Amino acid sequence: MPENETFLLDTNVFIEPKNRYYPFDICPGYWQLLEGSLGGDTVESLTYVYDEIMAGEDDLTDWTKRSFKRGQFIDCATDADVFAKYLEISGYVNALPDKRPNAIQDFLQTDATAPWLVAQAAFHGETVVTMEHSMQESKKKVSFIDVCDYFGVKHIEIFPFLRCLKAKFVLSS
Repeated sequence: MPENETFLLDTNVFIEPKNRYYPFDICPGYWQLLEGSLGGDTVESLTYVYDEIMAGEDDLTDWTKRSFKRGQFIDCATDADVFAKYLEISGYVNALPDKRPNAIQDFLQTDATAPWLVAQAAFHGETVVTMEHSMQESKKKVSFIDVCDYFGVKHIEIFPFLRCLKAKFVLSS
């Protein structure tokens, strides 16, 4: 891991693992790692992510309520420089010629977290951790990854992120 690298967690770093390969009862170590790391010098996330999780009203919501306060997440909308970058990103996405209007609307309004993650990471030089993939050829979706790439934002998936943190989930007897 490069010195002083900061990771910015996307919502799907919480939702996908809970639903697929790190359920709370099978892999509590993943969740303990997030509890111990998020909000520190190396691992961050946004209030938009927190709010998205809170809207779920499920076991992930319960875990998040027990583990964090909203104030441990970054409220980037109050940062004038990040807001300026957000406006630049919104302008870029609105001008994409090969995307359907509903794809643009989904990216900027329905999935409102994505442009803020890109803006925060772009301005502060952070690495986004996400499960998203490029969908450059799709007319129906604006890909978070493609926008990251356009703005020079580094991104990685969960497993490389875990390796950077030197995570080990060991089976106990």
